[in-house]
Amino acid sequence: MRKPNSTRSLTEGAMLAAITVLLSLLGAYFMPYLFFITPVPLIILVYRHGMRPGILVAVTSALLAGILISMVPTMIFLLILGLVGLAMGGALREGFKPHRILLIGTATSVIALVLMVVVTTLILDINVLESSFEAMKRSLEQATQLYDRFGVQEHPFLRADAIDELMRLLRLVLPAALLTTATIMTFVNYWLARLVLNRIGAKLPWIRPFRTWRFPWYLAWGYILGQALLLVGRGSADANIWFVLGLNLQILFNYLFLLQGLAIMWFFFEKGNVPKLVRWIAIIFVFNPMFTTLVVWAGVLDTWFNFRKLGEEEAL
Repeated sequence: MRKPNSTRSLTEGAMLAAITVLLSLLGAYFMPYLFFITPVPLIILVYRHGMRPGILVAVTSALLAGILISMVPTMIFLLILGLVGLAMGGALREGFKPHRILLIGTATSVIALVLMVVVTTLILDINVLESSFEAMKRSLEQATQLYDRFGVQEHPFLRADAIDELMRLLRLVLPAALLTTATIMTFVNYWLARLVLNRIGAKLPWIRPFRTWRFPWYLAWGYILGQALLLVGRGSADANIWFVLGLNLQILFNYLFLLQGLAIMWFFFEKGNVPKLVRWIAIIFVFNPMFTTLVVWAGVLDTWFNFRKLGEEEAL
């Protein structure tokens, strides 16, 4: 285990705390999504100097951001997101493999996102979820008004009843949305932290090449279970527990096997030396709903039939 140099640790800690505060300022006033990469400086600091400096910087940067922005929610958000940085930095420092680091990061990110909602609701009396849903609904209603103003035929998805139904479904799929957000957030944080650390001399491993991604065969049963529960749940007029569970499973496993389906495509693109422009045009067409379903099914079936004939050592 490396022994941190106290002077270097202090200097880097101050610099990374300043970067964290800067990201939170930019997130508060310009780009809210920057809040979700505030764990990156902490990941770097904990990896290089250990947990104690990381905790100190997490608390200091949260207090500074709260003072500068004069917003208690910002301070709370940074403290909670600091958990993600500490967990992932600690996992990196322990030398865990990338898939384990991503798993730890995703689990911590889910906890952090839930904590944000609970703390802001109970302590600050701010319902972040409801505020987000209301903002989304207002945006869709404003789009409808623009259609009317310019005399454009109303889009089927922008009718009042369709908007209400969309809001209802979004509330139902909140668990899947939460897990998907946490996974993306973890992946981006790990990618950025690794990029910076490798530039300053670290040799951190990366996940396997995308073309070789292949998930365990038993995950296909999660996709099938989601479809079955949807069929069972649709027999009820109201959204029952089976329908809600099936809907969330369907969304999660659709995303999962869409990735595997795209990995299959990319594998054969590389094998056939397909020009990159043609590859990206094909990928764009995949996001047509009809083609998306085919790609997802290819991903599901690949767990059993191994279309690429990958060895066990090559797959995820």
